[in-house]
Amino acid sequence: MEWHGITGTDAVRTLLLRGVGVLVGVAVFRFLYRGYVERTRVRSLKAQGIPILPHSIWFGHLPIFGDFRAEHPPDVNIYMFHLWLAANFKKYFPELDKLPPVIYVDLWPVADSLVSVIDPAAAAQFTVAKSLPKHPVATEFMYPLTGNVDLVSSEGELWKKWRSRFSPGFSPRNLIALLPELIEEAQVFVDGLKSLAGKNGEWGPVFQLEEKTTNLTFDIIVRASVDLRLHEQSRPTPSPLKKALMGQIELMGQIELMGMMSNAARVLPFGRMPWHNAAIKKNNRVMRDVLIPQIENKLQSDFRTDLKKKTIVDLAIKNINKDDPSASKEKPDAEFVDRLIANLKAFIFAGHDTTSSTICYMVKLLQDHPDCLEKFRAEHDAVLGTNPDDAIPTLTASPHLLYSLPYTLAVIKETLRLYPLAATVRTAESAPGFCLTVPGSTLRYPMDGFGPWVGVPTVQRNPDYWPRPHEFLPERWLVAEGDPLYAAKEAWVPFSLGPRNCIGLELAMIELRLVAVLIARTFDIEEAWSEWDKKQGPKATPTHLVNGQRLYGIGNGTVHPKDGMPVHVRLRA
Repeated sequence: MEWHGITGTDAVRTLLLRGVGVLVGVAVFRFLYRGYVERTRVRSLKAQGIPILPHSIWFGHLPIFGDFRAEHPPDVNIYMFHLWLAANFKKYFPELDKLPPVIYVDLWPVADSLVSVIDPAAAAQFTVAKSLPKHPVATEFMYPLTGNVDLVSSEGELWKKWRSRFSPGFSPRNLIALLPELIEEAQVFVDGLKSLAGKNGEWGPVFQLEEKTTNLTFDIIVRASVDLRLHEQSRPTPSPLKKALMGQIELMGQIELMGMMSNAARVLPFGRMPWHNAAIKKNNRVMRDVLIPQIENKLQSDFRTDLKKKTIVDLAIKNINKDDPSASKEKPDAEFVDRLIANLKAFIFAGHDTTSSTICYMVKLLQDHPDCLEKFRAEHDAVLGTNPDDAIPTLTASPHLLYSLPYTLAVIKETLRLYPLAATVRTAESAPGFCLTVPGSTLRYPMDGFGPWVGVPTVQRNPDYWPRPHEFLPERWLVAEGDPLYAAKEAWVPFSLGPRNCIGLELAMIELRLVAVLIARTFDIEEAWSEWDKKQGPKATPTHLVNGQRLYGIGNGTVHPKDGMPVHVRLRA
């Protein structure tokens, strides 16, 4: 059959090509229109008198990120951008005496545009005074792991209900009751370090400290959550739970990177691919198979009676009837169990990750400040006795002594100030017209079209709030108000502030205190980069430095120490 000399096949082909052309045209139009909206939005802010980074009508602020990347190793974490911008603000804001408190960053089409907020009073306006919802970048990242029914990414009544259920398990009182179990895991960590120490006071072989601290914190969070001993620190290969979780985290990072352009430009459906779905399902199934027997064992008992051992899950189950009266008549249903598992996976992910890195940075800071290390050790002698081997039996008998170490707590807080490892990003889509203000200024900073992002590294080194901001000074946490070093506590936000602060804060602080007490007087721990380079051989990657340091933050998501922080250990005499 022909139509005016054109075959039916040709006609179909022509129609298809025209259809594809229309779709491409629509996509191009949407792309260009979105670009126009994003670029003019930033230009309008500048017209209002708001300080703006040098802005290209074609590329937005991407060239500035290009400057950052050009001056740093390829694996540096984007978190370092905050401090780099603060150090180079004169180049980009030559008319100002300091970095603006609110910095708009137009990243379209690579990513959604953000606002880096470095003034704590302004940050509190969207985290405390009005807790804005989490940004899609956070919820989309967590979705493969939890389906967004976890405390990190859920909102509204769902979040409120589960926060209430889990809060008793993360309370200081309950965690101190679990201290013997946590000490047991920490003892394995200490024994592992002893096995790596050299003989006769000599340095031992180089190893990656982060690997050891990660296995420790993994063992602790799982033990505290469901009383399951994984033995990650002593087993030759990762447990199925850890292997599946680490695989899932890697996939989450890949999917996030692939989806960035799609999410920002709203043009191409990139993101999760079919092969990702299969791997995600497999990893979730493996994790569920490990966790479900632990939960079922607890459900089979009378979970509303007083428990001798109150893990985080025990108390979540016990307290279900506080917000669901009908649950007092029967066991929790399948939906409850599914959401319990989702939150457990989120806790294990968040609970092992940042704490393990913080231990590494605490060791580094004490290594670099031997005078602080001596004060650190002297406090442990004074409170726990002069024999380091007595620390465990002393704490087991008197766990409250862990809270009687003010200088140790000061060191931990100062470590978290200088090396924060996470930050919250929110969205103002549900609050049209929402603006931020800064004390002492009449400017209003509109959030429409931008994701407010707490620039924690810069907030916690903001010279307006922190005397001698770049120095490691634990004493700032011990002086009285009015002292020149007095810490601006509202500007200390490593765990965020407001109702959406990290529920695991207390557990992390207990872990850090416990590790400090058990290793500071027993070991000398030192970075060992030359030994590490020798171990890598002649084909090792080039040596990179950030601010003159081999140790810097890397990773696409949360911050990790470069090369796992290579160290060696020796026993103290």
